[in-house]
Amino acid sequence: MMPLKRQHLTALDDKRKVSNQEPEVTCGFDIQDPASLKHRLGEVGYQCLDFVAYQIALVLSTPSDKVRALLLEGPSGCGKSFMAKSLAKITGADFMCLSCYTGMPTANLIESPSTLAMVNAMTGKDQDASSMMNLGVLSRAFLNSQKGPTILLVDELDKPDSAIDTFFLGPIQDGKIWLESRAPIEANINNLLILFTKNFNRTLDEALLRRVHPITMTYLDSTLEKNILSPHCLPQLVSNLVDLADRMRQSDGSYKFQRPPAPEELLSAGHYIQKLLEWGCRDFNFIGKNVWNILAKSEHDRAVLEHMLRFHPDFMDPLVTDSRYCSIDLIFGRFGRIVLNGIIEDPEAAKREAALKRMEAEYD
Repeated sequence: MMPLKRQHLTALDDKRKVSNQEPEVTCGFDIQDPASLKHRLGEVGYQCLDFVAYQIALVLSTPSDKVRALLLEGPSGCGKSFMAKSLAKITGADFMCLSCYTGMPTANLIESPSTLAMVNAMTGKDQDASSMMNLGVLSRAFLNSQKGPTILLVDELDKPDSAIDTFFLGPIQDGKIWLESRAPIEANINNLLILFTKNFNRTLDEALLRRVHPITMTYLDSTLEKNILSPHCLPQLVSNLVDLADRMRQSDGSYKFQRPPAPEELLSAGHYIQKLLEWGCRDFNFIGKNVWNILAKSEHDRAVLEHMLRFHPDFMDPLVTDSRYCSIDLIFGRFGRIVLNGIIEDPEAAKREAALKRMEAEYD
């Protein structure tokens, strides 16, 4: 029989072992492991990079004593908002969104006066304090998390000035929002995920950065983009569009694209081209003109694309003696030949090949 003193020490050791164990994670977001997360996101149309899948899985699968918050920073069109929506879809979480804008008031994130309640009060109807104020989106997200998983997307946080950052400090850290009109709202921190997105308009407040998990987002690689386009477009068209997008993304030097085409824009261009082909359109100029503004949406990027097609050696047309003064219609035609390479035969291919050989002979 074990001595009493030894029994007492063994019991103390057992208690210490239990107390030193990490608390079990009971997160309401069923994401399993990174491989499963990536697969499920792919099923709803979001092609996720391995690194991003691991980052999200780590945040949602490890213990936290504050509200889980992700900061997705990256260029416009790299899929930040779509990732948030896709994550809500595969986890069954309620999705809420706040789209930020320049000059946006911040006070209504928590609560704001109810116009209807004020009108009723002016007509003599009794109104309690809670009915006089409408809950803001942050308060509603905290309240909703008490019922089940909730994802709040705060899109383009860097558009308003830095004052907005401070509104999230206490709620994220404490998991509680204090209101004037009613009792505090306490979140179920295992049922709430706040996803902030930003481009590169400004830096965030350092205190907020300490409370979020930052992920640097990039454009998808060509393999994942081809996975998105392949079910909808001809294989050669997929290759042409993705190669063009890669070229635009990797452009550098004096002329650089501000916003290269995102996968959704490549897919739109693919749909348009295939529909034009279905309607019998075979003119390179006309097809190039129809997708020009889809693949280069800003005035700056259209100017860069035109400059690239006029002067870059890779896009030289041996039938055009001086690209500096050729019409924009010729540039549209050059663009059409790029996206339709290997799909429609160039009726002037033999002339171009002969002209190229003459040029090479002259240089030799």
